[in-house]
Amino acid sequence: MQERRSVSETGIGQFYGHLYGMMGLGLLVTAAVTYLLGVVFQAQYLAFISTNQVFYYVAMFLPFVFMLFASSMKSAQNPARATTMFLLMAASEGTTLSIFMMMFKSSTAIAALLVTAVIFGTMALVGIYGKRDLSRAGSIATMFLIGALVMSFLNFFMHSTGMAMILNYVILGVFIVLVAYDNQRLKQMYSYAEAEGDVAVRSLAVQGAIMLYLDFLNLFITILQIFGISDNRN
Repeated sequence: MQERRSVSETGIGQFYGHLYGMMGLGLLVTAAVTYLLGVVFQAQYLAFISTNQVFYYVAMFLPFVFMLFASSMKSAQNPARATTMFLLMAASEGTTLSIFMMMFKSSTAIAALLVTAVIFGTMALVGIYGKRDLSRAGSIATMFLIGALVMSFLNFFMHSTGMAMILNYVILGVFIVLVAYDNQRLKQMYSYAEAEGDVAVRSLAVQGAIMLYLDFLNLFITILQIFGISDNRN
């Protein structure tokens, strides 16, 4: 019994190691593309977008397209295909994130990144090692997220700074909960994938990396916006 438990814990450790390695690679790809387009080739990139505005709008939808491909049934059966689609999604995120990052000071971006890393790491540990069931909290957070996205769409036309700040704090709370919930859910899903074999485990690791990558990215963008609004007030 003890040996079986040890093997299971070892498997979970390897699973999360693969998952977070994949997620980290995705974030590294996004950061590299963001830095190259937003800093190294900033002038050329801005000039290109100003003369090819259609590209910017196409680039906004590319991450969703690659995410759909990465989450498709074919990708679920082929972890290598899913990984390729994930990395393409991560790269395409950098094309629009580079424009967004130009609106903030580098010191603000670094501070937001550090805060994001601390919050994400803490809540990930809560999800992986915590004993409390977070399924109800995750469902409530998802409903709040949908509501916040609808209000954000409406505020796009209202241009209310106060509403934007409130929504950012709501979204921040939502993703703090979702980081813990998603980590716990992946741990539960691992037991089923393990029974199906190595391909299922590797496929789940890629799907989990996509899930947590999006959690981290949205958490970072939300914190960056909160810090940015505070900087503008000062």
